[in-house]
Amino acid sequence: MGYLGEMAFQHVILALLEGGPSHGWQMKGQIEAALGPEHGGLNKGYIYEVIHKMERDGLVTSRVEPQEGMRPDRSVLEVTDTGLEQLTEWLAEPVRRSAGFRDEFVQKVLAASLRGEDAVRRVCRVQRRALLSEAKALQTLRREREREGDAGASFTIEVAILRTNAELECVEAAEARAGQRLIELPSAVELPDGAASGALDTAGHETPARRRQARPRRQTRARGA
Repeated sequence: MGYLGEMAFQHVILALLEGGPSHGWQMKGQIEAALGPEHGGLNKGYIYEVIHKMERDGLVTSRVEPQEGMRPDRSVLEVTDTGLEQLTEWLAEPVRRSAGFRDEFVQKVLAASLRGEDAVRRVCRVQRRALLSEAKALQTLRREREREGDAGASFTIEVAILRTNAELECVEAAEARAGQRLIELPSAVELPDGAASGALDTAGHETPARRRQARPRRQTRARGA
């Protein structure tokens, strides 16, 4: 998930535990329900790895609860005051971009502009086709979730649709600038005298080859002279 994804994952666990203690398998089902179908089935080992880290950080505590009969004891998780405080702080912070404004699509358009207008339009056609296909699939998925009455999933998909539509507008903006040169390369830097022939090193000193060339040649005495 990466660092930022793991941090959000931790806070989902804290939000679930705020409603009351929970044990391992119950927590797994709650997390999957909270995150939605996009993440698929979560690995149990990964969940426990994150929970153990949260326990070391003082965000949650665990206690062993005996089971009746032959069933094994289970570990019950509870959120601490520190965990609730961190959850409150996280909810109060705005969501910030993690990759900056020059995402991969912007970088592709900028690179394509060096090849010319046709290259930019090709990039835009490919991206538009992918986004329209994605939007169609999302619309179908939203209708299915709405029929099931899954409000959380419907909201998640609605946000995805809105973002897809925004990305389509970005493609339109890129195509409108297809005829422009979007990157101005710096002009060639003039090199010091002799640098082009390798006569000077990076510090401006004469190279050994230059010194050898500068040595006066010895005059060979003619035989019998």
